[in-house]
Amino acid sequence: MMKTMQKRIFISLFLLFFAVSSFNAIADNPRKVKVTIKTSAECIYCKENLEESLKKVKGIKKVNCDYVKHEVYIVYNSKKISIEEIRTKMNGMGYDADDQKASFDKFKEQE
Repeated sequence: MMKTMQKRIFISLFLLFFAVSSFNAIADNPRKVKVTIKTSAECIYCKENLEESLKKVKGIKKVNCDYVKHEVYIVYNSKKISIEEIRTKMNGMGYDADDQKASFDKFKEQE
C-alpha cells in the first residue's frame, strides 16, 4: 500500500513537472512573439494601411490595429524579424512606433 502511494505521488510530481516545462517552452516560443506597439495611427485608413502593409513583411504572422487606442498588436517570428525592424518599417510608412517618430509625415506625402 505504501509503495502504491509513493508511485502515485512520484507520477503526479513527474506530470506536474512535465506540464510546467511544456508551458514554459510554449511561452518562450520565438516563432510566436506577441507585442503591442503604440502608434500615431488615427483613422480607418491608417488601420487598413498598417495591417495590409505589415502582413506582407516576412516574419510577421498577425497584425491588428486599434486606431482609437493608438495601438498595433503584432504576432511575429523573432527568428525572422526583430521588434526594432518592425518599428523601423512602421516609421518608414509614416507612423510613430513607440518612442520612435515617423521618418516622414504621411499627410504631406499624400499631397
